[in-house]
Amino acid sequence: MKSLRDILATSNWKALEKYCNELVASEMARNGAAMEGKRYYENDNGIRRKKRVDELLAGARRDRNPLRNADFRVSHNWHQLLVNQKASYMFTYPPMFDCGIDVINEKINAVLGEEFPRKVKNLAIDAANCGIAWLHCWVDSKGNFHYNTVPMEEIYPLYDGGLDPSMEYLLRIYDIRERDDSMVRKVEIWNEREALFFRKESTGSLEPDRCFDRGKYCWEHGMGEIPFVPFYNNRSHSGDLSMVKDLIDQYDLVVSGFANDLADIQEVIFVLRNYGGEDLNTFLSELKRYKAIKVEGDSLSAGGVETMSIEIPIEARVKFLEILKRQIFISGQGVDPDPAAFGNSSGVALKYLYSLLEIKAGLLETEFRSGFKTFLRLVLRYLNAPEDLPVIQIYTRNAIENDLETAEIAQKSEGLISRETVLRNHPWVENLALERESLAHQTGSGTEKN
Repeated sequence: MKSLRDILATSNWKALEKYCNELVASEMARNGAAMEGKRYYENDNGIRRKKRVDELLAGARRDRNPLRNADFRVSHNWHQLLVNQKASYMFTYPPMFDCGIDVINEKINAVLGEEFPRKVKNLAIDAANCGIAWLHCWVDSKGNFHYNTVPMEEIYPLYDGGLDPSMEYLLRIYDIRERDDSMVRKVEIWNEREALFFRKESTGSLEPDRCFDRGKYCWEHGMGEIPFVPFYNNRSHSGDLSMVKDLIDQYDLVVSGFANDLADIQEVIFVLRNYGGEDLNTFLSELKRYKAIKVEGDSLSAGGVETMSIEIPIEARVKFLEILKRQIFISGQGVDPDPAAFGNSSGVALKYLYSLLEIKAGLLETEFRSGFKTFLRLVLRYLNAPEDLPVIQIYTRNAIENDLETAEIAQKSEGLISRETVLRNHPWVENLALERESLAHQTGSGTEKN
């Protein structure tokens, strides 16, 4: 395949269209896994897309039991629960950034704005579903800084071949619906200096397009680097669904089969021997009218009516579902919300309860620190502040904890460690800069208690 650099150098848009089509086709498996993670997050599990549940249990259509008529598809939102646990555990309190200079900190917070907590939470959910989340930054025609998440399946990064690969180009390819209800494919090509914009009508070919509010297809964005920041879920860039998908599918299958049994057991099938009526409609009519039926034969063995029903092995299923549930939380590294697991637990016991979730969150935090470092570099560049300014990232977990124990530890640590460390780890401190100002005000007015 011809390189993108050569295609752009010759302005061969037909070759560019072919390049984009081949790129999308080559990444179908990646995008398929991402979309599957999103479907399971929306509780649209595999059980809803497969053939009849009784056929899955039997293994083949020829083994289908004629007593089986119900076909419920019960989907459980285990994946959504585990993803939301991780996102809320890490980002209910969004990360705080401290460069040590209050003026710059205030400017950073102003750029981040009130939407920062929501967008960070969305990054965590996208990364858990797709393995990677993307944050796009740009400056509008009025000079205002913006940032927002972009669906992972729209992004196609192109890296060089070095041991420490850097992004040479990034393509964003997506389809949108126009006002006349027609579908149009959009293609954006970004490098460290500029962005090119193209569009393709349903019956046309790829051609240059105007860039939103810029009025031209080529825009020098002035960000200094490709303004798309990756936030990885883990080292392998894989989503969380792969850890629990088989368990969730099995749980859905067993519960769906159980629900079908409960529905089918209400349908009684009559077995008739030497029935004297004309047809089955006559049998049902006489049974409803007279509460009795007539059968042929003089002996008890010559004719009669029996019923057939379904037997349900309840205990085995309940036990199996308990095993699956426990394994879902272990493999998915989550916290079982069973109230029996809590009670009046000490701080150590509560930390143990969150141990698996903390392991998963720690891996995500390591990757997100790198992403936020790049994002903050773009923000500092926009603010005309030193780009290499060291910025401390402070993360606060949202977990059930024993605040009394934590506060007592903080109080007893006064004089042993710095006031800054005590403030940073105190359970009541949400905004470190604001708390510093409050303490300074108290000290200045002589109201701080020692």
